[in-house]
Amino acid sequence: MKPTRVVLADDHTMVRKGIRLILERAPGIEVVGEASNGIEAVDCVIRHDPDVLVLDMEMPELDGLGVVRHLAALRPDVRILVLSAHTDKHFVQGVLEYGVAGYLAKDEAPEKVVDAIRRVAAGSGGFFSERVINAV
Repeated sequence: MKPTRVVLADDHTMVRKGIRLILERAPGIEVVGEASNGIEAVDCVIRHDPDVLVLDMEMPELDGLGVVRHLAALRPDVRILVLSAHTDKHFVQGVLEYGVAGYLAKDEAPEKVVDAIRRVAAGSGGFFSERVINAV
């Protein structure tokens, strides 16, 4: 069985590396690229053709909503799992309009993030943190 290919996009190196370590220990998941800003995230998705993009909302050069908009036009098949500290209505509703597969708060347990990536890659949409659901 092919591993789930993941690109990580977060402007905080420590967060990105921490998520990468968690995912590298998860069987069946392969991190194929990392991006530290929104423009890099779009380029990385185009270059590496991942199954899932794990995306922060607040990044330099192009924010998460901008990344989602670009990828809706360029790569509508990539599944996007937002992983952000921002769970307010503005952020959530903006990306929901473009069909993101899930939206988790950064304070979720690591195993929930891994589970969300697997479900999103398998085609299960609607994977959201309770805080995110309450924001909408």
